[in-house]
Amino acid sequence: MVLHTNNESLEDNKPALWTRPFVTCAAANFLLFFSFYQLLPVLPLYIFEKFQTDNATAGIIISLYTIGALCCRPFAGFLVDTLSRKPLYFWTFFAFTLCFIGYWALGLLPLLATVRFMHGVFFGISTTASNTVAIDALPSSRRGEGIGYFGISVNLAFATGPMTGMFLYEGLGSNVVFAISIALCVIGLILVKTLPVKPRPKVAHPPLSLDRFFLTRAIPQFANFIFVGFAYGPVTNYIALYAKELGVGGSGWFYALIATGLIMNRVLTGRLIDRGWLTRLIGIGMTLNCAAYFVLTYCREIAEIIPGGPAVPFFAAAFMIGTSLGLIFPGYQTMCVNLARHDQRGTANSTYLSGWDIGIGAGILAGGSMAQHFGMHQQVFLACAAALVVADIMYLCYTSKHYLRNKLEGN
Repeated sequence: MVLHTNNESLEDNKPALWTRPFVTCAAANFLLFFSFYQLLPVLPLYIFEKFQTDNATAGIIISLYTIGALCCRPFAGFLVDTLSRKPLYFWTFFAFTLCFIGYWALGLLPLLATVRFMHGVFFGISTTASNTVAIDALPSSRRGEGIGYFGISVNLAFATGPMTGMFLYEGLGSNVVFAISIALCVIGLILVKTLPVKPRPKVAHPPLSLDRFFLTRAIPQFANFIFVGFAYGPVTNYIALYAKELGVGGSGWFYALIATGLIMNRVLTGRLIDRGWLTRLIGIGMTLNCAAYFVLTYCREIAEIIPGGPAVPFFAAAFMIGTSLGLIFPGYQTMCVNLARHDQRGTANSTYLSGWDIGIGAGILAGGSMAQHFGMHQQVFLACAAALVVADIMYLCYTSKHYLRNKLEGN
């Protein structure tokens, strides 16, 4: 790979994509997410082991991370657009790293809960900053392609982190998992410290205008993305239980197939976004996402007409979900950024991420209530499919047209 230091590619005279700032930011982002994801399956076991608590208490403590991230998102965009981005990125990444030490060192459950909440806060700010710094390093003509590649850093961490964490925990114990997470974060901090970031022109902001905290021009995109997150929320928490209901083993492969679909589509479709296919690709992704959840819902019924049992549609749905999200994720983020002025990119990213956080949280809560009421998880995923039908209709009839009317050129 060649890192270009100027704005023009030597091969095709296009603006360079793989610049040093972009590659450095993507590498640091991967290390941040990997350190988090490898701890994700280990932390509940660590809490049980160290504090001898029950499932309900452990679940509440673990969920504080999401609550912390959600609470800070609007303020994260404001901070990223107001303060110098590199120091903000570095110091919130540093505080994120210290939280791993807190998990390791603290011996009181209330203190652990506080650290968990603050971990979410620092995660919310640092990831908003990293997305914005990366977008700042991209030429506007290749923004969709660059956002797609940058997202691969998260997808790779998602695909490899939990598996690595469990192998380390089972073989060497929780202390090694914490130590490696801390070491990876330190490497990430070094990368952020060496990150070359151009100074931004100063822009006068209204004192307390709403668009400093939430990108009002992206309300339709925000609302649509909530539906997408709502459908994915039950997948994060309940897919293993649903696999047991279906009699399907190896549910861990479900997430690996999602990650595979995500990565493949991010690589293949980024350039199409920059060639004017943005709204069409999101539309395809939204419709494919609907179809994936209907396949997931009716695994038993599909298994009656095809060989292989319910495992075939179950894992096919996983790949379809990943493929559709590979279109939806970079598409909606590109939309939000293109609807914002250059001095609102932090707010655009926090608005995009807030929609996902709200949807995920609502989906997890609603999915748990529905599963308890119906006694099985098929109805949960049917509700997700119905929500995505509403989102698809909303996107095709309004959101895509709203974007084409309101996007800003050359931002």
